[in-house]
Amino acid sequence: MGVIQRQSLKYTIVNFVGTFIGFLSVIFIYPLEKDLNGYFQYLFSAASLLVPILGLGIHAAIVKYYPVFVQKQRQDHFLSFTLSLATLAAIGTTLILVIMYRFSEGVFAYILPNYDFIKENITQVLILSYLLLYASIFFFHATVRYRIVIPDIIYTLALKLFLPVLVLMVFWGWIDRAYFAYVVLMYFFVVMLLLAVYLFYLDKHRFRPSWDVLDKTEYKGFFSYMGFAFLNGLGATLALRLDIIMIAGMINTHAVYIYTTIMIISNVIEIPAKALNQIASPVISNSWSQGDTQNIKDIYQQSSVYGWIGGLFLFLLLFFIWGDLLHLMPAKFDISLQEVLTIFALLSAARIMDLVTGVNSVIISYSESFRFHMYFLLAMGAINIVLNYFFIAKYGVVGAAMATFVAYIVFNILKHLLLKYRYGFFIEWKDHYRILGVGIIVFGLMYLLPVSFHPIFNIIIRSSLTSILFFSLIYWVNPGGDIRNIVKGFLDKYSWVLSKVKHR
Repeated sequence: MGVIQRQSLKYTIVNFVGTFIGFLSVIFIYPLEKDLNGYFQYLFSAASLLVPILGLGIHAAIVKYYPVFVQKQRQDHFLSFTLSLATLAAIGTTLILVIMYRFSEGVFAYILPNYDFIKENITQVLILSYLLLYASIFFFHATVRYRIVIPDIIYTLALKLFLPVLVLMVFWGWIDRAYFAYVVLMYFFVVMLLLAVYLFYLDKHRFRPSWDVLDKTEYKGFFSYMGFAFLNGLGATLALRLDIIMIAGMINTHAVYIYTTIMIISNVIEIPAKALNQIASPVISNSWSQGDTQNIKDIYQQSSVYGWIGGLFLFLLLFFIWGDLLHLMPAKFDISLQEVLTIFALLSAARIMDLVTGVNSVIISYSESFRFHMYFLLAMGAINIVLNYFFIAKYGVVGAAMATFVAYIVFNILKHLLLKYRYGFFIEWKDHYRILGVGIIVFGLMYLLPVSFHPIFNIIIRSSLTSILFFSLIYWVNPGGDIRNIVKGFLDKYSWVLSKVKHR
């Protein structure tokens, strides 16, 4: 097994552990200090929004141009080269942002009812954005060396352990809540240092940037690629994190807590999309290079069918256990179960829309029309800004979910139209209607099912029945014509393993 396969397997295990820890924290720990979790989510989201602005796309350039430095045998200068550029970019953009803020402060105060909270935390957000910028640079430098597990443990998994512990320490009175933000900043400073130490452990690095590695043509390509990556990253951040920031600015951190709790659980539905994108990316890239458009069409269709199956199943699984999850939480939401289910349904529908439209982002990103993906992300971000402002003002937290849902629909319609009219790629919907029929039947049966035991037993019963009903019906309707063959293949493999065990 090569380094990529080993790292991918370990990375999957680490992410599974992180998801499980995060799920437990959302249910049992964060409700103890609801405003604190909402406060952290605001700080992290606001800082993450600034990172692509400060770095101006340096992260993507690390991945793109590391092989160039390796080819010229100057890779030991690449870290200092990118850190120097990132620092210059960050200082310049910070000055511009400060000037813009000074001139537009009155506008922010007018449109954001909770502007005083935003103003009080500007310094913390800016410091955190610098820490995240440098930490992510070290992270990407490790990634291009095919080392993703240890950096992911330091950058992602450790946070899922640290945050619930910090919340508990505040809840128990061991740390004053006034120092919460400062502890968070110290934590990310340590994360940045650990990533730097690990990177220096992996390879030798020189502190001199060595500006003569690239010629004028290569510099032009380097900065052009940074610009593209900057806009792409900005669009993605606006689309995915802006709702949290606007909820904090227009309502309060308690509303952020409610929204992010529901969002974290709905993000489970993204798991099939991540798996499909990871599997399809190298195949689609190779198919484009060989001109094999038929293979791309087949993957497009299959990813849509299997994504629809996975997304719909996870939605049904989670939808019917929400009431029991709320009962398990030590502190309750101050909104009704109906509102919770509405927000969850809207956020889930947005993610399912991504799944139903298949690996369209991957196909576009590896095609000659890759810039359109950036344009569509920016359009999605712009729509998100406008809709969040009006919908949050009118509908509160539910309005943020509505804005996300609409933005995702527009985003995927644009991608679908591009693939259909430029390349002739389209999805045949016959199998999707069968899957939808299965979903309607399972939803109706589970809705009518009377289960009134302890919440844990209810979750086990509902989850088991949902899984049995859904996959039994999927096997029966056999969408795509391959489900039964896939099941048969797994059963044959299991029977073969079992027979080997019996003969020992």
